[in-house]
Amino acid sequence: MSQLEKLMRPHMAKIATYHGADPSAELAREAGIKPEDVIRLNANENPYGADDKVSEALTKLDLHLYPDTQQRNLRAGLSEYTGQPVERIIAGAGGDEIIDLLMRLFVERGQKVIDCEPTFGMYGFSARLADAEITSVPRNETWDIDTSAMLEAIDDQTRIVFLASPNNPTGNLLTEPDARALLETGIVVCVDETYYEFAQTSLSHLLEEYENLVILRSFSKWAGIAGLRVGYAIGSEILIGHLMDIKQPYNINIAGEAAVLAALKHRDKLLKRAASLVEQRIRIEELIDGLDGISYYPSKGNFLLCRFERRTAEEAYVRLAKHGIFVRRFPQSVLDHSLRISAGTSEQTDRLIDVLRSVV
Repeated sequence: MSQLEKLMRPHMAKIATYHGADPSAELAREAGIKPEDVIRLNANENPYGADDKVSEALTKLDLHLYPDTQQRNLRAGLSEYTGQPVERIIAGAGGDEIIDLLMRLFVERGQKVIDCEPTFGMYGFSARLADAEITSVPRNETWDIDTSAMLEAIDDQTRIVFLASPNNPTGNLLTEPDARALLETGIVVCVDETYYEFAQTSLSHLLEEYENLVILRSFSKWAGIAGLRVGYAIGSEILIGHLMDIKQPYNINIAGEAAVLAALKHRDKLLKRAASLVEQRIRIEELIDGLDGISYYPSKGNFLLCRFERRTAEEAYVRLAKHGIFVRRFPQSVLDHSLRISAGTSEQTDRLIDVLRSVV
């Protein structure tokens, strides 16, 4: 250990980091193909990109001015979209910042955070940054949460439970009875609804009953602006007020704000694109239904978790990559034979279908 590292907080110096999707140029280099031949089905991105009206909004910005620290216009737009009062809404630099803010607000060193693997890796990563104890309660064979095991894991040191609905990468929803059982314990329950616009199912109506509920959403997937990093949370007025107090003052830049407001203004077109991605996911399901050697888990998102019966996930990944198709692989042993495949455009689905037949 260097002298510099000795000055670091010990848990930070040896952190197990989170690895996101590599850029297309790097994927192409590793696979030995041209960057233009890369089909990105690995990050649940919107393959249609930003709407023209959204891109146009980014050309009319006063770049020399700081953004509004109170997010007034942004929160007002989100209030109109969600039907929730402004006081219950905060925007963050992606949902990731909201997760980090919740850790800062509620979790001290050694206290407990609970998630349910397999799930989104940022929950565990943020818990490690906070030097918290991360307890991951395994899901059952249908990827539903084991409520009894979760309730047993909750103790007086538990502060937050993170649950994605639809869950990433399995695609299944959190049921209302399960959510209520956890909320009744009084700990903070963060329900990550990043894929809400695809699932069209929410637990936000429970906000009227539980001040310990936080709903997390994003513009990265359905609105096609992942590169601008804007997400938001809906919660009780007291919780959102404290999050507003501790966030970085200028956490949403003016480009992100302008893009979100334009996306909300033209949301009918963007929601139709989201619906088309669901249609492409169903096309992939129909293909797999007719193939031997591969199956999928029912999903309410813009992605499918697929299980390869005759190949490991790594073998299937490499074969797909050689054809320019990149999907998501996971380190958990329970997913050794599974890959997550994002829905793409109709043309990308055509290509995927051709390649999948040869891979399985």
